[in-house]
Amino acid sequence: MIPLMILVILEIGIIMMSIYGQGLFGLIHTNAREIVESRVEARRNYLESIMVNQWMNLGQTVQKINQLADGLVEAGKLDIEAIDDSSENAAPFLNAVSDDLISMMRTNRVTGVFLILNADNLQSGMESGTYEDKPGLYFRDLDPESRPSNKNMDLLIERSPLLVARNKQLSTDRTWNTNFQFGTSGVPYYDFFYEPTQASFHYGVETSWEDLGYWSRPFSLFGEEREAISYSVPLRLSDGRVYGVLGVDILLSYLQSYLPEKELDSGGTAFYFLSAEKSGEDVISSEKYQQLIRLHSSTISTEDKTETVSSKQEEENYTYSIPLHIFSTNGPFIDIAWKLGAEIPYKTMNHFADRMLFVMAVSIVLTLLIGILGSLVISVFLQRPIRNLASEIRANKATEKLELKETGILEIDQMSEALEDLSDRLLQEQQNLQYERDHDFLTDLYNRRAFGRRIRELLEEKGGGNAIGAYIMMDLDNLKMVNDTFGHEYGDKYIRCASDAMRTALGSEALYSRISGDEFNIFIFDEDGERSRVNALIEKLQKTIDESYILLPDGSKKMLRLSGGVSWYPDGGANPDELQKNADYAMYVVKKTTKSQIRVWSKDTDMGKVKEEK
Repeated sequence: MIPLMILVILEIGIIMMSIYGQGLFGLIHTNAREIVESRVEARRNYLESIMVNQWMNLGQTVQKINQLADGLVEAGKLDIEAIDDSSENAAPFLNAVSDDLISMMRTNRVTGVFLILNADNLQSGMESGTYEDKPGLYFRDLDPESRPSNKNMDLLIERSPLLVARNKQLSTDRTWNTNFQFGTSGVPYYDFFYEPTQASFHYGVETSWEDLGYWSRPFSLFGEEREAISYSVPLRLSDGRVYGVLGVDILLSYLQSYLPEKELDSGGTAFYFLSAEKSGEDVISSEKYQQLIRLHSSTISTEDKTETVSSKQEEENYTYSIPLHIFSTNGPFIDIAWKLGAEIPYKTMNHFADRMLFVMAVSIVLTLLIGILGSLVISVFLQRPIRNLASEIRANKATEKLELKETGILEIDQMSEALEDLSDRLLQEQQNLQYERDHDFLTDLYNRRAFGRRIRELLEEKGGGNAIGAYIMMDLDNLKMVNDTFGHEYGDKYIRCASDAMRTALGSEALYSRISGDEFNIFIFDEDGERSRVNALIEKLQKTIDESYILLPDGSKKMLRLSGGVSWYPDGGANPDELQKNADYAMYVVKKTTKSQIRVWSKDTDMGKVKEEK
């Protein structure tokens, strides 16, 4: 009797050791953390794309305004040195460019657009605290996502001369003024105005206006409570003289719509945040640039990032952040680091794992009690089924489905079902995470790492002998033109058209990968060494690509065009790295010559050659 009770206890111990020995609970906690990190990374990629390709897209407007200013200066109708003396002097010029600013605000879907005229070096005034009023424009759109009004009645004027306010017949905000009243109100120059201006004076004409683009910390216009971040660039004449700053702003309330906390936790306990800090001292400004923007549904707050977080908060919450690449690497603001991060309570993040641990603990305790009580009644009949059950659990691998045989004993079978259900959920979670890790979200093709791993596995298993393979590296032609002309929606369609054409042509005959924005890799393998069959597949791929297209907004067809290079295994390389290098060179030759063709790398003509550096 007592030995049987001890045996039941030992069996339960074996179950626990099997589960903990495989590290299942540790893996679940790790997976929970990786899910949060992957969502932050995906959200970072999306936000970075919006910021760089949409909000920072000021080029056309900068060019128009600079051309207008150059023409007026050459005609003697505009005195740059006196353009910022008064709102009345600047009013005709500001009135002429106001439509361009409104158009840019609509196109870029931002909450504000501004232009501040200034031809002076601001450093001495900033250091001495003597500021001067500056003329300019500031328009506000509180809901960029809504359909624009025909007469722009949904816009507000924050700053403008009287001439512009009368001509545009737009509503003025309660804080409207004819100038940016830095001197009159004693307001220091906003950093979105000061920093790009001073950078222009310091770095000169050899640095492009794009490299001088500046993302500001959260600010509020004088007299206004709405907080925003902004992106601004300097305006310069063709001779290099600075005459103002052009920029856009993003209200924090609008920015929050791009960072939905529900994707982190449906209960609302987690939230995204933006952090910004400057490393070292900058030659333009020694002002501390350290800020934290918390984007929570209940409140949006900004605070000094140097404030220490309490140890209790660190213990209770998990925080993860990654950089946003929004500053030019060739400009003066490279030392400013913006990061997107998320904060989530450990209790929330590990809720699923803790619940499973609780369920497991309850199941084990109940099983133990039932086993001990049952041993008092039918000790002889329990020995064999329990022993068999423990053996099955020990023999089961972490990557295999847990299937336990029925013992005919209700309590034991219930425990088995709970274990099987737990195992199924863990395996499904692992499979989902592995799929997300290995595949490109837009095309559903392998990513670079998974593609290389699959090729290595294939060559290790079936390489050698007569086996051959064709490593094809392809690059989309004209993707940038499609993105710039028709928008990224059609750029994505163009990319998906390429992936669909590859799968249509080759089906299960090949491995596919999208390794970057416009680059694809394909590997066709033939264990029997039938090169003619592989060549036929390559020809079919070329034909399918040539016949593929997407429909543009005007109903016309944009034919799919890819340039490609082929490297044969094993002649062109014995591993994926060598094959990719040689296929890349062959593709480079095509891109530099004929384009929209597939070229085969040749050991006789291409060995040892590398791409020319630009």
